[in-house]
Amino acid sequence: MPILNIGPSAPERTVHYVPVWEPRLRVWHWSNALTILLLFESYLLFNWHKELGLSKATTAMFEKAHIYLGYLFILLFAGRVYLLFRGNTFSRLTEILPDRKGESLARTLLREVRHHLSPPRDPNGNLLPPADPGHNQLARFLYLPLFFLIIPIQILSGVLWSSVKWGFWPFPSLRTVAAPLHHTLNEILSDIHAACMYALLAFIAGHLFGIVLHEFTFRSDILSSMIHGDKPLTEKELDDYRQIERSGESPAE
Repeated sequence: MPILNIGPSAPERTVHYVPVWEPRLRVWHWSNALTILLLFESYLLFNWHKELGLSKATTAMFEKAHIYLGYLFILLFAGRVYLLFRGNTFSRLTEILPDRKGESLARTLLREVRHHLSPPRDPNGNLLPPADPGHNQLARFLYLPLFFLIIPIQILSGVLWSSVKWGFWPFPSLRTVAAPLHHTLNEILSDIHAACMYALLAFIAGHLFGIVLHEFTFRSDILSSMIHGDKPLTEKELDDYRQIERSGESPAE
């Protein structure tokens, strides 16, 4: 059913609320966000233990809590990988790969940047968002390095660090490596892990900025769509949504 979206100073624009984000994806999204927040908080607590005046026992507690949260992060990532191949339409791998429409990746990226910087208008004078029934096309260029480079390296370095530092699975024997190799391994793995964490935080900051910018630019409630699952689509986006339906892959329930 079409819903009229009324901007503060623009004519009415008809949008349609349709199911896009499936429940499993929404549960993963918010669980992952909370886990990352706790991971970062625990990291700050044990990394700044001297400045905070924390005892060795308390610092060790936060380090181990960080490791356990890291295992939860791995499980959540595995769940997201599962949805990439077994999830509903808008959870799958094709939804985080840029839709090139026969163009090169560079031309596709340039087209999306231009559309976001200077979006066209409809006959009523409303700015037209990019036709993205699912994941934003410009954001997809960030998902690629995030899913296939940054997070895998972060997971690998974190698992190895937990083995070197505390003798955790899967290589507990690394804790008994003699100095100075043990110290070197600990420092290298810690630095790599921290660099990936800050890269992930940069992605989250860009993600939040993009959502806020989209809300103010196009006056949509795209943020709440990841709560209730229904996304407001313009007529052009609705056409693309229907094409997906006709392709034989039913959208999220």
